Amino acid sequence: MNTDANEFQIGVDRREMAVPVTGVTMLGYGDNKHIPRGATTPLYSRTIAILSPEGKRLVMACLEVCFITEPLRVEVLRRTGLAREELVLSANHTHCAPGGFAADVVYALSVDGFVPSVFEAYVSATVAGIEAALANVRSGRIRFASGIFPDDAPVAFNRSLRAWRKNPEAREWGKKVGTFDTDLAIDREMTLLRFEDLAGKPLAAWNWFPVHATSMHRDHYFVHSDNKGLAATGMETQLEREGHPGFVAVFAQGAAGDVSPNFRRHVGLREMRGAFRDDERSCAFNADIQMRKALEIFDAAEKTPPLSPRLEAVLEYHDFSTIAVDPRFVNGQQGLHTGPAEVGVPQLYGTAEGRGAPLIMIRGIALVVWVCRIYNAIVDRLGGRVTRWPWTDDPVQGKKVTVVGAGVREIFETGRMTRLVFPSWIHPVVGTLKRWAKNPALRERPFTPQVLPIQLVRIGGLALACVPAEFTTVSGMRLRKTLEQLLATSGTERVVIQGYANGFASYVVTPEEYVCQKYEGGCTLFGRWTLPAYLTAFHSMVGRFLAGEKATMLSPPEPSPEFWRAITSEESPSPVVKT
Repeated sequence: MNTDANEFQIGVDRREMAVPVTGVTMLGYGDNKHIPRGATTPLYSRTIAILSPEGKRLVMACLEVCFITEPLRVEVLRRTGLAREELVLSANHTHCAPGGFAADVVYALSVDGFVPSVFEAYVSATVAGIEAALANVRSGRIRFASGIFPDDAPVAFNRSLRAWRKNPEAREWGKKVGTFDTDLAIDREMTLLRFEDLAGKPLAAWNWFPVHATSMHRDHYFVHSDNKGLAATGMETQLEREGHPGFVAVFAQGAAGDVSPNFRRHVGLREMRGAFRDDERSCAFNADIQMRKALEIFDAAEKTPPLSPRLEAVLEYHDFSTIAVDPRFVNGQQGLHTGPAEVGVPQLYGTAEGRGAPLIMIRGIALVVWVCRIYNAIVDRLGGRVTRWPWTDDPVQGKKVTVVGAGVREIFETGRMTRLVFPSWIHPVVGTLKRWAKNPALRERPFTPQVLPIQLVRIGGLALACVPAEFTTVSGMRLRKTLEQLLATSGTERVVIQGYANGFASYVVTPEEYVCQKYEGGCTLFGRWTLPAYLTAFHSMVGRFLAGEKATMLSPPEPSPEFWRAITSEESPSPVVKT
């Protein structure tokens, strides 16, 4: 493809993902009973392909799923032939899309394993969209703009205000944030890329705004693209009415870890909900606010100068279970590091918008964990090994009460899955665990990913930091500021956080938020220094990138055929997944 010396080549595509809409548990709420009875909305894969005058290419694809898994990304790369740094694969984070496309015990548990039909539906649509976008590129320009939601726009709310207040940034920022002003303790900026042809005809928009796609709750038993999906479809419909058929709108996520669309309690409903008692109305209400802001910014972007036709990307894998933290990111402290992934008891409690397990079960699990930890500490000390008591701080995980030692393949501190003391009837997940425990293949790899991709993309003077996790508001702010400082001398003017990209490893909170051990802190897998570890990894990657050095080639371990057979819940072949 010959490209204009001064312009990008741009291709776009949107296509429906033909997922099964009955019988497969939806992923997001951790509820094995969240099984759809049909579909309220379609689920789409949206793709924007970009080629630079030098022949470099980048494909940005956003799927209406809960998150991206390593098998999904690897299979898309295998079928398209893209280099790993050429693909940004992200999710809009709806909690009402079928699961079953993860090769990780924790993320497969609530959906009863790997479901090849779901996996194939997501992969085939994404691959077809990428191929169509690359095959239909045209000369065009990309423009960047942003806008701030007014304080009275009820679009997003901090669901973990107590933890947010622990951050030094909140001391000044927090002066205007009252006890119940959860809508002010967030990043209210929406950023947007406008894609157009050389005549100025709109082709696509990709915007970032952090807010969970949880307008639809776990009592909605239908497949649904949630607020991000409705906003995208609404903007596409509006542009088509204005004479732009085929227009593609992507409503992507930012640092949405502690940001919710729900802010009101309704009589008789346990969870925090949106503006209305009915989730459909609340979802449409929230989507309309996002859509109107995106349209406003999109129109304003027409008057901004186009981004220079420069395209660069780098992607590296880092083992987040063993990162030595750079002292500059922890106020000069030496010797700090991350550790193997651990899921804390707070995850079982859930959040105000998505309740967790029954309270009696959580307390029983916590008691078992404490007893097992005390027993293990006594045994270790009798054997001459010094380990911590459960009431003392661990250098990495702090006072986290661990329910799943994901990195070392332990459940409830019992040492092995086969030692689970709870009967299968207490909860379906326990029954699944005990059934899976009989297969040694499931103990060959960590229960959650630990080798994770981080990616930096530069389009003109804009940089995207693509992260495989749910960063909280202040975590995202710190990453963005760090990268803007690193890239300032190389012509980068803005950095945007692209969350839920290329993989998934739960949450990332600040060290200050972690101490609170709220839901987000309990789900921060690699301990208190997880965010500084991300800053360290990005710092080293960007240093190599700016110096023109090669990226690290570390890759996550590939599951064995025995592992695939152990977690696959349908009688059909396992996917071909090669790193």
